[in-house]
Amino acid sequence: MPAAALPANEMSRQALLEALGILDTPPEDDYDDIVRIAATVCRAPTATISLVDADRQWFKARVGIDDTETPREISFCAHAILDPDDPLLVEDAAADPRFSDNPLVTENGYRFYAGAPIEASGMPVGTVCVLDREPRTLTQQQVEVLQALARQVARMIELRRASRLLKLHLREREWFASQLVRHEALLQTHAPQAAPTGIVDPLTRLPGPAAFAEALDAEIVARTGDGEVQVARIEIDELDTFKDIHGQAETDRVLRELAALLLAGDVTEGRVARVGDGFALLMPLPLSQAIAQCVRLSDLAGNPASGVPVTLSIGLATVEAGERAADALECAEHALAQARGAGGARVEVR
Repeated sequence: MPAAALPANEMSRQALLEALGILDTPPEDDYDDIVRIAATVCRAPTATISLVDADRQWFKARVGIDDTETPREISFCAHAILDPDDPLLVEDAAADPRFSDNPLVTENGYRFYAGAPIEASGMPVGTVCVLDREPRTLTQQQVEVLQALARQVARMIELRRASRLLKLHLREREWFASQLVRHEALLQTHAPQAAPTGIVDPLTRLPGPAAFAEALDAEIVARTGDGEVQVARIEIDELDTFKDIHGQAETDRVLRELAALLLAGDVTEGRVARVGDGFALLMPLPLSQAIAQCVRLSDLAGNPASGVPVTLSIGLATVEAGERAADALECAEHALAQARGAGGARVEVR
């Protein structure tokens, strides 16, 4: 049984899927409605919203099947995401060399499959699919409805993340505004030469290391239960060489563009600050999602279209309960040094 090949952009696709925060979430009526509609329109006993994870396909919603996930190596949907522009139609899996000895066919008796890829942020993350234990086909109208449902699921997933990001942005903007107010107040109460440093970075207008350490200490104190917190340190590879070649003005522009990319929220979630020659991120997320976001950031930064045509070294550390901010940052610094020592353009976890 040939397993589906991996998409060419599998690392970025997997990082996006993790960052969407949809995997292993509880059932939701809106998604359940989608599979019921798919099953009814296509006159199929089984329908799922399947998300293709690293080694499994996980069902956000399902009807006509008890399993919540199946191995990726036997997944029909893993084949479907290889061509996100067109649905995958398998009229008789028993006669198809890709699936004839697949356990879903030989043991579960499935013969028919139709899956429309779900594209989020331009990448296929799964499908809306229907299955039957009889060989058959779909009408063109049924195929179009399946594709429309897949587009609807993509919008629902992206709106879900946008809602989460909006709440986070409101919180972070309040924090950022408070740092600016504090910075101005300190400037007014100190002589310029004695003004405290590390509150706001003059180049990017991001909070500086002192403000970041304060925020991290506060996050550690506020931690309850199983809430996870990650700290990342991010630097542009060979920054001095970049400056020698392109000059200070271009270097400053790239740093400002990278700061804007970090603040945009489309890639990373968390508090951003200017620390050292690069940046720091405080992410109240599970480690797997934090890694995924760092990988996405690294991929986008290396794309000239992003306005930040550089590679990044990123060090990531989990903040332990009761740990001081300085110790957590030191762990992230060690991970960053490992990334740089390995040649850069990578994410290291400590």
